Amino acid sequence: MHKIKLLIFDLDGTTAHTMPGITEAVNRTCRELGYPLHREESVLRFVNYGVRQFSEEMLPASLRDDDAAVAEAMALFLKNYGETYPLTEHFPGMAELLERLSARTLVAMNSNKQDEYVKVLNDRMFRPGLFFCAEGFRLERPGKPDPAMALYIKQLAEEKLGGPIALDECVYIGDSDIDVYTARNAGMRLVSVCWGYRSYDFLRSLGDQPIARTPDELEAILNDMGL
Repeated sequence: MHKIKLLIFDLDGTTAHTMPGITEAVNRTCRELGYPLHREESVLRFVNYGVRQFSEEMLPASLRDDDAAVAEAMALFLKNYGETYPLTEHFPGMAELLERLSARTLVAMNSNKQDEYVKVLNDRMFRPGLFFCAEGFRLERPGKPDPAMALYIKQLAEEKLGGPIALDECVYIGDSDIDVYTARNAGMRLVSVCWGYRSYDFLRSLGDQPIARTPDELEAILNDMGL
């Protein structure tokens, strides 16, 4: 078994509880456009899938194929989320776990959230340098589950370490089906966590990957995997 040289963490639902800011931005948008509001439980259904699909899902069903309505909602949501995204906190125990992990190997962040917000939240929630890089969505590259961002992070890690990193020396950690597919598409090892936005049963339905219920359990799993 190869020693783990790189851990890539998802943001929403894995390292941080982002739903208060997301839900507030969704409802500001719907209120301004005259659409029904959403409870946090319904917003959970369409988080993690990228801003275009997210904007479709916040609309009434009759408008989800209307490109103009989706574009209007997306632009307004991005404006509103630019004001509400700081309503985010890391999950209990995650900051401490990440400190321990970063003392032993490279730790990175990969999210479908806009790159600007990922970097600001990373700087606000965690000490400088804890994540050696934090990458979010940019228009010039595809979002998850495309593996482009994960493989780009691997390339940055290789440059930092001054040598190649095998795919089985990388572990991708996330709370959603999108993270499962991203890890598989990238050829990396995978650990799911169920304290975030998807349940244990849902994650188990996706495969036989390890699933952590707590940060301490995640650490134990990573130790068993060769950390």
